Amino acid sequence: MKIFLVLLLLLAGPLQAQRALEDSLRAELARATTDSARVRLHCGLSEQYLLADPAKARMHAQAANKLALAAGLVAGRAEAVHLLGRAHLALGEYDQAMRCHLSALQAREQLEDTAGVITSLLSLGNVYIRIEDNERALRHYRRALELAKTTNDVLRLSKTYNNLGNVHEVKGQYRQALRCFQHAARLQKEIGDRRAWAISLHNIGNVHVYLGQPEQGLPFLFQSVRLNEEIGNEMIRLSSLVKIADIYHAVGKQGLARRYALEGLAIAEQTGSSKKIAEAAQGLHAIYAAMGDSGQAYSYLSLYTRHSELLNAERRKELEAELTARYEALQREQENRLLKAEGEQKGAQIASQRRALLLQWTLILLLLVLLGLLYVNRRRLKATHADLRVAYGQVQEQQAEILAQAMALQEQNQQLERHNAFKNKVFSIVSHDLRSPFNTVKGVLGLAQQKHMSEGETRHLFGLLDKAMEVATGMLDNVLVWAKSQLDVAGSEAQPVELYAVAEQSVLQVRSEAEAKDIRLVNQVSRHLVALADRERLAFALRNLLTNAVKFSYPGKEVRLQAGESGGKVILSVLDQGRGMSAVHLEKLFSERRFTTLGTANEKGTGLGLMLCKELVESFGGCIQVESEQGKGSVFTIMLSAVIGEAVVARQEKPVSS
Repeated sequence: MKIFLVLLLLLAGPLQAQRALEDSLRAELARATTDSARVRLHCGLSEQYLLADPAKARMHAQAANKLALAAGLVAGRAEAVHLLGRAHLALGEYDQAMRCHLSALQAREQLEDTAGVITSLLSLGNVYIRIEDNERALRHYRRALELAKTTNDVLRLSKTYNNLGNVHEVKGQYRQALRCFQHAARLQKEIGDRRAWAISLHNIGNVHVYLGQPEQGLPFLFQSVRLNEEIGNEMIRLSSLVKIADIYHAVGKQGLARRYALEGLAIAEQTGSSKKIAEAAQGLHAIYAAMGDSGQAYSYLSLYTRHSELLNAERRKELEAELTARYEALQREQENRLLKAEGEQKGAQIASQRRALLLQWTLILLLLVLLGLLYVNRRRLKATHADLRVAYGQVQEQQAEILAQAMALQEQNQQLERHNAFKNKVFSIVSHDLRSPFNTVKGVLGLAQQKHMSEGETRHLFGLLDKAMEVATGMLDNVLVWAKSQLDVAGSEAQPVELYAVAEQSVLQVRSEAEAKDIRLVNQVSRHLVALADRERLAFALRNLLTNAVKFSYPGKEVRLQAGESGGKVILSVLDQGRGMSAVHLEKLFSERRFTTLGTANEKGTGLGLMLCKELVESFGGCIQVESEQGKGSVFTIMLSAVIGEAVVARQEKPVSS
């Protein structure tokens, strides 16, 4: 258990730089707005994950291939398919790796991308090495070597030498293999290609085993491990660790062999590669067997067997051979078609030149005729364009005139509708509401004429007359104020108003009614509070609210006027301790469905006051609200705009209806 903890700590550090780059690429991918950028970033992520997580590398390569195919990005798709082949190879999926690299090679040959062709040839050679087809691998590497020398591509030249060394090693030509690996390492060190250099160092250390000098290869393998740890190339680092373990096992140092084999197995399990897990498990089986630990030896033998079966090498070799034959047949067919096309092209070249000459003279003649027609038509078009501009200007003027007339007509219609509604409401009030109190007066007077009454009866009748006239007068006042507001076409202009003065004036006008019921009126409005309002309309609304409060209050109670500022608004409230209202009555307030109820002393109302209060307050930008609870009283609130900065207050008092 301690060994595995140490291995995990050793694995954590080298991957930090790689993860930072992966995070950067993922962030760029999230911000990418074009398909070409997304393809490039998916390819970058695939190449990064090839070092440590081939499964993720395969996923990003597949995403890049899908995007490039949909967007028609041929070069991007070739790179994506190439990276997909590398991921399949790392995972031991040789048949799929072969298919991808053949497809990438075809695309790059069509694009005449020499560097890409060299890379694909090297990758195909790598697949052939894995399936032990050394002759085809050698043929691809030699073709890549020729192209790299022709183009002086040092990077790919070094990789080609390294891969040629692999072929010589497989064929048992170890001295030639060592020279190729050393040549590759020298070039890679010169150009600073640490990733390829680390691979060549691994190969140099490995070939020393076959030369019978295993311990001389250890320094190269350890140097490869350090380089791969720095760049985060876990796959090659894993191979170097397994080879170090094999060398220590061969020379009898089983403790060191077990240490490096376990470290290699931990990396192999992280990558998920069955091939690499099988290699590490096979080495551990041999090491534990040499140490006499049969239990551990059997455990790792089982692990090796399980992952070896997953590779299914024979089936993949057949598929790869079939794909190779298909590709070579396709190449021969393409060459035959090219030769045939060249012959036909030469035969048709003379006839094509004659036709081209005749066509040139015909085109010149047609162009001359066309130029003449264009000149005539251009003159006609200029004249027509001038006429159209004049006509367009006239149409624009007519449209503007029609639009102005339509807007004026619409405004007149709206005004007529308002006047018609006003007329209907006036007729309704006059015919219905004013008739009732006057009928009462008429009835009382008729009763007084028909019989002789005592002084008590006469006083009672006059009391009835007084109440009827009071209702009629209050209704006339309300109707006159409302009618004036309706006929004021220009509307109401809100000006700074001292609320205390308006409140005090309203209290004075309602005081007689309040004293008659033994109700105390309290003005708690600050003397310096100013709000934007129409003074006359605000006074009317406030007086109506006070009258209602007195009407529905009980003797001995009080009605208070309060005001304050909140959130750029001035809140003016009328509070009473009367009987309050039910939810049903609250719904009818401020609506055109007029209704009235008797006060606490059986006073009658007009049913118009609150509706008019709402219209008048809203006409100068305010609003009115009510809160009430039956048996506890009501609070009517008028919300006005506060005065911002200094303002001149209109102190003159306009006459108000009483």
